[in-house]
Amino acid sequence: MGIFGTLSQYIDFFPLLALVCLLLAGLNIPMSEDLIIITGAILCRKDPDIMIPTLAAIYAGVIISDYMVYGIGIQIRKGVAKTSFMKKVITEKRLGKIHYYLDKFGIFTFIVCRFIPFGVRNSLFMASGILNLRLRVFSLYDITAACISTNTLFFLVYFLGEQIEKPFKTAGAILFILLLAVLVFFLSRLIIAWRQERSIKLHEHKTSGC
Repeated sequence: MGIFGTLSQYIDFFPLLALVCLLLAGLNIPMSEDLIIITGAILCRKDPDIMIPTLAAIYAGVIISDYMVYGIGIQIRKGVAKTSFMKKVITEKRLGKIHYYLDKFGIFTFIVCRFIPFGVRNSLFMASGILNLRLRVFSLYDITAACISTNTLFFLVYFLGEQIEKPFKTAGAILFILLLAVLVFFLSRLIIAWRQERSIKLHEHKTSGC
């Protein structure tokens, strides 16, 4: 049957999986937004009944994750978040370029950048927060651009069908495995942190008891 066939048995859970992956992307965890959308379109071809919940989950995940990155940018501007984090995601040179393009092209900067993967989107959203782009302007730009890019990619894959489906079957399986790996990693980190905190408290209790 293969991994993709096995995952197809749990197709009803894909909207939730897509939402979780896209929210993780908002935390700058390496999750491919395009791959999630493509996988969703392929699965919707197999089961059209999940199209509405899948699209709803994708729209929500894409837009909410954008606001998350925008919020990080605001925290950096206010000095709440460490600027060293910014340097890992967006350099001063890139920040200057984004500022220039936003001033000159406005919403078209968002529309173009939404079609460019590999960190360009998150750099734009974070820069918007750092540069103090008004929330209502960011919302207008981002939601408009997100609807254009998401619908274009989703329905392109959906209507082209089998012509591009096969190359992405393995990619869908990789996405699922990657999510499991990330969840296991974070769960293990939480357990380790909890055990360390518990050990410190027990030590402090014994010390104070003495």
